[in-house]
Amino acid sequence: MKPRSAAYLDAARVRLRSAHTLARSDPSTALSTAYYAALYVARAALSEHDVQSRSHRGAWHEFRQRFVIDGPIDADLATEMQRLQAEREQADYDAAEIPAADADAAIAAVERFIAAMAATLEGTPPA
Repeated sequence: MKPRSAAYLDAARVRLRSAHTLARSDPSTALSTAYYAALYVARAALSEHDVQSRSHRGAWHEFRQRFVIDGPIDADLATEMQRLQAEREQADYDAAEIPAADADAAIAAVERFIAAMAATLEGTPPA
């Protein structure tokens, strides 16, 4: 794995741990943090193909092109990650209160996404 990809994957894992820590005390920030973990995993994958994107939307588009359409990642899981972007924007920009159950669901989905991508990038079976 390329060093930049590994750095993104490591950053994703750190943010996911942070999301877990924040889930009870600040679900809105936990959801936002979980979303960024997912974005970093997508960027890790794209880095393996020497693809960079300046926007979140661009990163998800490029990710879908390379890893979902005829690729190893389930389309429903990728769509779930992209939906988190809208929830994250509500939490971050509109000061929306995210219910703890929604934050927990986001964290669980991002855990599945990280496991699937880590298996793809590192060649290891998902946990």
